[in-house]
Amino acid sequence: MAYLRPLIFYILTALAIFMLISPSHSSLDNVNDRVTLSLYYETSLCQHCASFISNDLVKVFHTDLHTIINLRLVPWGNVEIHCQHGEEECYLNTIHSCVIHFWPDVKEHLEFIRCTEQQSLKGGPVEALWKNCSEKLRLNEEIINKCYTTGFGYKLLLQHANETAHLKPPQEYVPWVVVNNQPLRQDLENFVKYVCEAYKGDHKPAACKAQSSGLSPTIHALPQPPPIPVVGFYKLAVQWPPSVCKSTLNCKKPILPEFKIHGIWAQDAHDRPVPQYGPRNPCTHPNPNLDKKKLKGFLQSDPVLWIDLPRLWPNLILGKSDISFWHDEWTKHGTCSDFAQRPLSYFQSAIQLKKKLSRVIGLTPDSTYTVQQAVNAVFQLIHAYPQISCNRNRTNNRQLLLSEMYICYERPTSSNLLGTLKNCSHLYHGQCNSLSDIISFPR
Repeated sequence: MAYLRPLIFYILTALAIFMLISPSHSSLDNVNDRVTLSLYYETSLCQHCASFISNDLVKVFHTDLHTIINLRLVPWGNVEIHCQHGEEECYLNTIHSCVIHFWPDVKEHLEFIRCTEQQSLKGGPVEALWKNCSEKLRLNEEIINKCYTTGFGYKLLLQHANETAHLKPPQEYVPWVVVNNQPLRQDLENFVKYVCEAYKGDHKPAACKAQSSGLSPTIHALPQPPPIPVVGFYKLAVQWPPSVCKSTLNCKKPILPEFKIHGIWAQDAHDRPVPQYGPRNPCTHPNPNLDKKKLKGFLQSDPVLWIDLPRLWPNLILGKSDISFWHDEWTKHGTCSDFAQRPLSYFQSAIQLKKKLSRVIGLTPDSTYTVQQAVNAVFQLIHAYPQISCNRNRTNNRQLLLSEMYICYERPTSSNLLGTLKNCSHLYHGQCNSLSDIISFPR
């Protein structure tokens, strides 16, 4: 019978590809009255996620609350393709995606997720821990393993990425709990009261009747935590002149078919730009702002850098000087970076990173790609996932152009200067709205 196992898996996979991933439903009545409770989380070393799943979310099945809930678990959170806690996190996210898909009963896959989350915090090989959990819960290890090794789990993971990327309002941190499209933010541990408020059906469960009458009137009233401008990582933004000059810029000639630096950007842990230095954000001391003349003097003090800058980091806009471009980028992205007191190192680092990349970074000019194909092509070259940014051709609004690419790097440390590649936290940007969008890469 062993020869039947691969056949069974591929039949299951074919059926899975045919069907869209949809929230799990049980066979209870009044499904339309159910409240959708969604958890966007990370696996591995996200202690808050593990604690919430193990200590709070499981309470759904300790009471009759599950009778009014459509519970959805989305293993993605802050990671996108980048793994905030390492490659093992991406691996375990994929395993979770496979189990959620092939065991759609939410109670069943929640038990598996709870098991792996509890064990992952204790340490040890990730593969061993999920296999221990699958054995304990009698989930077919072969189906899970083949889901991962055939790449089907990766496809499931990308759908979770797409859903997370399109959340409105956007997900800000993990765990991120949403009740009927409204995030609970920092009040997530009180999710029961918000579920009970949102429920409009006739058969209110005992868990809701036990709630006090002093509930918050609306989820919208929950306070939002203020943004904390702390550097999480960096993006080297490179622009493709043939595209940006056909879409957003009126460019100088000649327009060369090779990526040029746009900037090097400090991003926070949620992939938002770190705000520049100012009265409301005095991120460093002394004041790191420089006028153009002083910045030019710094840059000219390194003769090699001064030659490389206009070649690799030019201002493409007709009539605009290079120094004005560099000054703008420094002000916006350098003054609250790790280089705030070392402007020369800020520019040297960008140039050094760019020199390590090829002119086309794994892509072929005069070609057409899907966003996913472009991401994969770059990954094959640099072994890290980039973020693709698109714009529309101003003479042909239907045509999407690959205009920029963002390559992500870890923060510098005492033992390793800026240069450790990491997977970017989003795969597309700008006019790209899907991994399946078709984009042109002109010469």
